[in-house]
Formats: sequence, C-alpha cells, structure tokens
Amino acid sequence: MKLKRVKLKNLEKYSLCVLKDGQWVAFRAVLDAVPDDGTNEHKKLENASDDLIAFLKDRTDLQPKLEELIAIAQTNNAELILDSQDVMPFRPLLYRDFMLCEKHVINSSRGFVKRLMPKVAIVTKIFEVITRKTFPMFLPKKPWYENPVYYKGNVLSFVADRETVTFPKYATLKDYELELGMIITKDLLNATEEEGFGAIGAFCVFNDFSARNVQIDEMRKTGFGPCKAKDFSSSISSVVVTADEILPVLDTLTTRVFINNNKVAEGEIKGLYHSLGKAVAYASKGERVYAGEFMATGTIPNCCGMENGVLLECGDVIRLEIDRIGELTNPISKSLL
Repeated sequence: MKLKRVKLKNLEKYSLCVLKDGQWVAFRAVLDAVPDDGTNEHKKLENASDDLIAFLKDRTDLQPKLEELIAIAQTNNAELILDSQDVMPFRPLLYRDFMLCEKHVINSSRGFVKRLMPKVAIVTKIFEVITRKTFPMFLPKKPWYENPVYYKGNVLSFVADRETVTFPKYATLKDYELELGMIITKDLLNATEEEGFGAIGAFCVFNDFSARNVQIDEMRKTGFGPCKAKDFSSSISSVVVTADEILPVLDTLTTRVFINNNKVAEGEIKGLYHSLGKAVAYASKGERVYAGEFMATGTIPNCCGMENGVLLECGDVIRLEIDRIGELTNPISKSLL
C-alpha cells in the first residue's frame, strides 16, 4: 500500500492519499463523498484521515473500511482526485540512524583516508594489494558486530521531497547518504527481533546529509558525535510504502543516486549485517520506543560520495531512488548557512 500526505489547495486542510489504480485518492474526498454510517471504523478513519501514524497503527481495521468507502464513492462517480500539494508524510517524535552495512563502513573509511590522509592511503592500498585483505583500520570495531549501533539526530531539521537543502558554511565536503527509512507504528520495550519487524509500519526513501570534513574530528578524534556533521538537514520522501509490500522483497531492491540527472551510483539493500527487526529491537533495549519514531538503516553501500567519489556542490540537484518505494529529490542551495 502506497501512501502520502498532502495539503489540499484552496483549503486549510491536510489529507492522506492512497495510490489506487495509478491515481492518488484523497481520504478527505472519500469521507466527504460517503455519509457517516455510524460504525466505529468510519469514525476512526475520519480521525486518522490526515495522520499517517494513526492510520498505520490501526491499518488492519481501517484499510478494509477505506476500500469499502472508495468503492461506494466510485459507484457514485464522486471526485476523489483533489488538487493538492505533497507535504512531509509525518513529523517524527525521534530519529535514530543505524549503520547496518559492513561494506559501507569499509568503503567509506577507505574514502575518508583517500581524501583526508593521502599519504596513509598509499600505505593502505599497498597493504590491500599485497595481502588481498581489507586494511584492519577500515573494518568496524568489535562492538559494531555485536549490536546494531545508532546515533540520534535532529528531527526538527527534516525537510520534505523537493525542498531546498542548505549546507552550513563550514561544510567543505558536502555529502549525501541514501538510506532506507523505517516508520515505527508500535510501542516497544525490550522487544524481540520478531517484534521489532512487526513494529515497522512503512518504509520511505531517506537522505542523511553530511558535512564530512568535520565528521572525522567529531567522531574519530573525540569518540563522540556526530552532531555538526549531520544535524543541519535530512530529507524524507513524500511517498511511504507499507512494510508488508517491502519486507518479503527487501533483498532484491536496487538503489540509485542521480546528481543533476546523471546517475553516479547504484547499490543493493541486501547484505545487512544486522536485520531490521534486530535493529528496532535493540533500540527498545532498556527504553521505550514509541509509535511515531523514525529509524534509518544507514547508508546503502556505494550510495554516498565518500564511497563513490562524487560529492555535492552548491546548486546541484540530487535524486535518490529505491525500487518499489519511490524517489526523493532535493535541490542544494547556492548559498550557505
């Protein structure tokens, strides 16, 4: 099930929309077209008509009712396609970003050394050519293999699809990270891996923008962070897709990065070292996770500039794509914060 949230033009109202037969049907239009039948499901659907989390939490009951009402409205030839503008699908309560791909850790570490420590890069390249092994410094540390680690970012700096992203003045290495976003729709505490999977209500495309030149100092030299390397902006796609459509095919999905309409990278989601269910469950270890939180996988291998060698410049337009989910486009401002 594909969903998005829109602002209805000429009205101070918002509505969820569902993709039906290739067209976006507005919940608000359906509810306005079909009289209230007095059922609890109708009332709950009314209350959740512009609230993605509320709809996904009760989707088992609300989706059949929605489909019933759409069928009635279509029989009555009601206008269900409304003039509207896409907006951010929801505002997360909290944002946790994991780092689930070993290949990304290795490749990005190699990229950091190549750009910021060129003399060291020569030594590491010789080592890898001779031994045919990964240079030990590039491998994740032992705790990474034991648990799906994450950092908490700034939800207030999230922007929507098509919104302009402005990098701070201190960002000399402007990077992007194509990630799979997870929308949490169940409360959890000390969850199992299976319960972790069950708490993922939907997926989206996510871009974790990064100022790479300050990330080394923040993380490797202080052992803390990231903060100023990340907190200035992240973006989230307008369209979300329910988990039942994505989890069964997760390992088959391909990702792509386009800058100024030129494809600069391609990746695959398969090969996560820790499963999505384990990641969500770990977040709930000893603390409550709430419906309405947002989590992300970390970069899909090869889908950031530190790995593929193509960084952002002011004035660029970046587009990220994930099979079966959709795309996310953001212009990069010519000015700096």
